[in-house]
Order: sequence, then C-alpha cells, then structure tokens
Amino acid sequence: MTPVWLDADPGFDDWLTMLMLAAHPRLHWLGISVVAGNAPLDVTLANALRIRQHYGLRVPVHAGSALPLCGTLETAQRVLGAQGMRSTGAALPEVEAHADSPDAVAALRAALHASAEPVMLLAIGPLTNIARTLQAEPALAARIAELVLMGGSTERGNHTPAAEFNIYADPEAADIVFNAPGLKRRMFGLNLCRQVLLERRHVEQVQAWPGPRAAWLAGHLDAYQRIRSADGQVPMPLYDPVVAAWLWQPERFTFQSARVDVEVHGRFTRGMTVCDFRVSEARPANAEVAMGADGPAVVEQVLQAVQQALQRI
Repeated sequence: MTPVWLDADPGFDDWLTMLMLAAHPRLHWLGISVVAGNAPLDVTLANALRIRQHYGLRVPVHAGSALPLCGTLETAQRVLGAQGMRSTGAALPEVEAHADSPDAVAALRAALHASAEPVMLLAIGPLTNIARTLQAEPALAARIAELVLMGGSTERGNHTPAAEFNIYADPEAADIVFNAPGLKRRMFGLNLCRQVLLERRHVEQVQAWPGPRAAWLAGHLDAYQRIRSADGQVPMPLYDPVVAAWLWQPERFTFQSARVDVEVHGRFTRGMTVCDFRVSEARPANAEVAMGADGPAVVEQVLQAVQQALQRI
C-alpha cells in the first residue's frame, strides 16, 4: 500500500480526484490539506467536507492556507461559480461537519514524520500549503516519495495568456516548491490535460448511473463539461483527475525531463512555468513533465474509478 496525501482546493475536478483515490486498491490515503484556490478557503473546505460525508470517504480533512504567500487571493469563481463548482441539477447538500484540524501544514508535517515509508504527495491546487511545509522544515523533502502536481504548462496558459491558474494563484509558493532541494517532482500541465477531453457522451454515461449520489455528480459534471460551450458540443479538458489517473494507469502517459522555473515578476507572464528541455549539468532537470497521454483511455479510466467509488458506498 502506497501512502498518499492530497492537497486540494475543491472544486469539481478535485471531487472526481477524491473519489478516484478512494477507489484505488493499493493506496493508503493519509489525509487532505485544503487550500484556497478555486474559491476562498471557507468554500473549498466546506466542499471537501460535503464530498467526504456524502461519499463515505474515511480520510481526515485539514484546513490550510487562506491566502497566497504574497499578494491577494485569486479565485476561479468567475468561471466556476460562487461554490467553485456549478451544477445543472441539485447542488451537493450542505453538512454539519468540521475540519479535523485548523492547521494543515502541521498535519502534513506530522503525517510525513509518522509514515513508515516516504509519502506520495499529490497537489492539485495552488502550492501554498506545500511551500509553507517545506519552508517550515526543508528536510521533509526526503520524506516525500514524489510531489505529483497538476499545474503549469509547457505552452499557453488558461487564467492568463501565459499562466495556468494553480501556479498563477501563488507563483511565489510554486517557485519555492520547484527549487526545493531533494524533492522529486512530476508535473501535469495544461499541455497534457488538453489531451484528456470530456465529451457529451461521457456526461450522458454518468447521467444513466442510478442513485442520488450519482445524480449529484452528474449535475456537476454536466455543468463542468459545458464550461467551454453552453451546449456542451466543445469538449472540456479534465484537469485534476489526470494525477489520479496516472496512479491507476501510468502506462497511459509519457514524460520528459525538464528544468521548470516559475516567473514571479513578469508584467504579462507572472505565474508562467518556463519549461526548458535543454537540460545540462549547468541547468539540471528538476521535474518530469507529462507530455503525452492516451486521452480517451484516461477519461474512461476516470469514469470507471469514480463508478467503483460509488459502488463501494
């Protein structure tokens, strides 16, 4: 069993990722640290707690960073709605629940120390919690088997012309993470996610699943798939779930070593991940960058894992 920790900013695609981790037969899921990103922290935390309760997830949830290391909070609510996840059906019901702790950084540090073996750290939101953990105790990089993150891009951005949202939301944190000594990094950027496309037929497949939990999921999936076009005829990339899909079927992905630097000062390029594949002794690689995926197979894997999670409840 591989020990895993998830750092997330739920978010609908975080929801899919959580269900995929819950269904995986060879993972020991240690905890979730929540960060502000898709929406402010009180919203992303409430979303995480609702998902945990309604889908029977047995994992501690910890409240993390409400603000980036520098600057002001940037969210994706203008695209995703006030809750960070729209629905064309019923919203996921509210719950009376509280985080297991108010200090996600302390919880992550404790989990890394307590684990008998290095922990696979999955980061699918802004990297504030991860940067703060490494700032507090740099030696913990040795307790991380690999940091697997959804963020950045080898090409154009989405939140700005140059920058992907998770990195743009806290580029100073990303800069710390990509320069942390002794940390293995695996990056799934927009260039990869844009090969993994959710289509109307996938939504219709989920809409046919029975039960209220499937119906809540289907309504949110429908709204997510319509982000690029109101009628859903333009396929929508899957973002965060590609990280979990790699854990399920790593053979579906290809990678290339690169030196990744984060732009923190550029007037037009703040938050850009500058990926240099011309690695050398002078500029060694600091990440494995996902370059290719069997997109249709990955989408099918996501849906199969999510369906398995629903069947276990």
